[in-house]
Amino acid sequence: MVGRPDKQHTTNNKQRAGVQLPPRIPSATIRAMRWLLHGPMTPAVADALRRHGHALPEDAAIPVDPPAPVAEVLKTAKARQLDILTTDPSLAAAPFELDYWFDRSIVFLQLEGGDIEQDDAVDRLFARYKRLTPGRLYTVTASRVKVRQLPGKKQ
Repeated sequence: MVGRPDKQHTTNNKQRAGVQLPPRIPSATIRAMRWLLHGPMTPAVADALRRHGHALPEDAAIPVDPPAPVAEVLKTAKARQLDILTTDPSLAAAPFELDYWFDRSIVFLQLEGGDIEQDDAVDRLFARYKRLTPGRLYTVTASRVKVRQLPGKKQ
């Protein structure tokens, strides 16, 4: 036989032995995202993230207050490998204005506010997108979720 007879032999042995791989469970393969919360948010947002299986690490309490420069917030989140959830429009626009390559996800809650509304917005986001793609800006409004690609890496 030409090629790799040992590979054919192994496949036949597995079939004869009745070895069957377990089915892949999608939720088990999705890793928890780590979030930096930026801007005025209710505690319900953190609860909603935890409910969807995501983490808010203790070091996510970065000494970066909302009035801090947005470039500093982006650099800190990138260095600590945190995705950003914000209510600050200037932070959501910063990667485009600064032409900054941010290789994580940014979620911008563009809402009037309120405990239930922010909580529902996070639920709608993860109902629509099970796993967020790095390098994307997700803008969650009262009625929909918009996705925009962030600026890419310079060549």
